Amino acid sequence: MRSINNATPFIRTLTLSLLLTLSAGSAFAQAPRLMQQDFQKAMAAARANNIPVLLHFYTDWCGPCRRMDQTVFSSPQLEPQMGGKIVLLKVNGDQAAELARNYGVDSYPTDVFIDSNGRMLAKLVGMASFQEFVRSGLEVADRYQKSQALVEARKNAGNDPAPTSMWKIHLGDEGELPSASPVSSQEKVDEHPQEALIEEPQSSHADEPEVVFLALDGFCAVSLHSRRNWVQGNARWASIFKKQRYQFAGQAEKEQFDSDPIQFAPRLLGCDPVIIWETDRALPGTTEFAAYYNDELYLFTSDENRRLFELDPERYTNTRHVLRPADVEATLIR
Repeated sequence: MRSINNATPFIRTLTLSLLLTLSAGSAFAQAPRLMQQDFQKAMAAARANNIPVLLHFYTDWCGPCRRMDQTVFSSPQLEPQMGGKIVLLKVNGDQAAELARNYGVDSYPTDVFIDSNGRMLAKLVGMASFQEFVRSGLEVADRYQKSQALVEARKNAGNDPAPTSMWKIHLGDEGELPSASPVSSQEKVDEHPQEALIEEPQSSHADEPEVVFLALDGFCAVSLHSRRNWVQGNARWASIFKKQRYQFAGQAEKEQFDSDPIQFAPRLLGCDPVIIWETDRALPGTTEFAAYYNDELYLFTSDENRRLFELDPERYTNTRHVLRPADVEATLIR
């Protein structure tokens, strides 16, 4: 039984040094065959045909890999069923060890789906039957085509996937991300009238963390997480977490947050996961475009990005990187 782990690390530029074991080839011709022998030709075919690349990692000593050679890759039905939808390249993990490490391949066989920029779309670990291999490949290819259609529509509308930020700020580290579960977006509901804001004296202690902006536009993170209600917080009840100021509906909500802030804070420090995946930039999203996935809150910079996320959330959430403080960009005041 193969395990599935859709994942995408920060964008890595693949260099020829990783691919010395893969033979050089001639210029790409249209309508490529499914099986490719050269990395550069495979990537060119993916770009020209707007299809993903499947890197099948194997080794000579791997028994399940040899069985897949016999049952999957030697089948005359493989090309008719997957040709034109995906480009397939077999990679010997022992001979291309650095490439395997870059995609987190530590067991064989492993299938890694990437786009033409080398960004990981999905990873499937373990031996697969012919039917499983084809089904999983076509599922990834179908999601990819649907997401590309949304990207093209966004481009035609003149929407930049990564709006420019004027300031760089330092927030904090991000922990591991959740596994799969349904996606849902919620409408904002202001249950209670906003109370008068009461300013507290500002401490001048040198060890007090710098507050760079108001998280969640002042909405109470605990009310949102617990009841999916967008309730405005009050400056009287506030906490600082990773240099963001959170405001709460009351003292009880503040205490809940302080006991386990990671449970309530948006993932990725509130940065848009689609922009991180597409551009390797970390820009905070807004409460105007939010979605829950596996009971975790994600914020986006646009509705188009939120729809891309909802189409294929695991691509954007199962990143195994840690978001560094210096990676985050935002306006200083929100």
